[in-house]
Amino acid sequence: MNRTATKTTGRVSLCLLAVGSWVAMAAPEAHAAQSPDAGPTVFAAPQETQSPEAEDSGIDWTRGWSYGARGVLSILGEASLDPGLGFTGFSVLRLSTDLELEGEIGYLTMSTEAGGLPAGRLSMFPLRATLRVQLWRFGGAKPYAGGGAGIYLNRFTLDESVAQDLATLGLAAAANVDPAFGFHGAGGVEWQRGGASFGVDVKYVFGNTNVISTVVDQLSGQVFRETSSLKLGGFWLAAGLRFHF
Repeated sequence: MNRTATKTTGRVSLCLLAVGSWVAMAAPEAHAAQSPDAGPTVFAAPQETQSPEAEDSGIDWTRGWSYGARGVLSILGEASLDPGLGFTGFSVLRLSTDLELEGEIGYLTMSTEAGGLPAGRLSMFPLRATLRVQLWRFGGAKPYAGGGAGIYLNRFTLDESVAQDLATLGLAAAANVDPAFGFHGAGGVEWQRGGASFGVDVKYVFGNTNVISTVVDQLSGQVFRETSSLKLGGFWLAAGLRFHF
C-alpha cells in the first residue's frame, strides 16, 4: 500500500511541475500583450464598394452639375384643356451621392375648348425647382422621388375663327390668364451609362389660376369683364437625356 501511495504522489508532483512550467512560459507573452509600450492593433476597415458610375466614368458623384432636356406630355385636370405637348431644359446640382436639386424651365402648348377658356391655344412657361432623393439602385437603374414648387407663366391666344365670328357681331374678345404658383410631387427612374443617362420623369402639379375674359361691344363701346378660375393641376409625363460633368 505504501508503494501505491508513493507512485500516486510521484505522478501528482510531475503534473504540478508541468503546469508550473507552462504558466511560466505563457506569462511573459501575456505581459507583453498587455504592456502599454506595445503598439496598438490596427484593424483594416472594409472598403466601401464603389458604384459603377464612380468606377467607370471618373466623375465625382458627390458634387457637381449635370444638364439635360426632356420632351413633355401634359394631362391636366381641367376639362376644357386638351393634352399638351412641349419640352423642358434642366440643370441638376448634386448635393451628395443620393440628393440632387433640379432647376427646370420649359414651354408647353395645348388647345382649349369652350369652358374655362374660349376656344384657342394656351401656352405655359414653367419655372420649377425640385429636390430629388435616389431611393435605391438595381443594375443600371436609379429610381428617385421628390417634390418642389414652381411658377407658371401663361399666355392665351383666341382662335382666329372665333374672333372672326365675334367681329361679324360687332364684338371683340380677349382672355388673360394670370401667372400661377403651384407645388408638385415627382418620381422617375434613370438608366446610367458612363457620363450620360436616359430618364423617365413624372410630375403631378397642384395649381390654379384666374382667367380674366374681356368682351368689347365695338358699336356701343361697352366693355364686359368676367373673372373665372382655371385648374392647372395634373400630370406632366416626360422622357429625356442628361449629361454629367
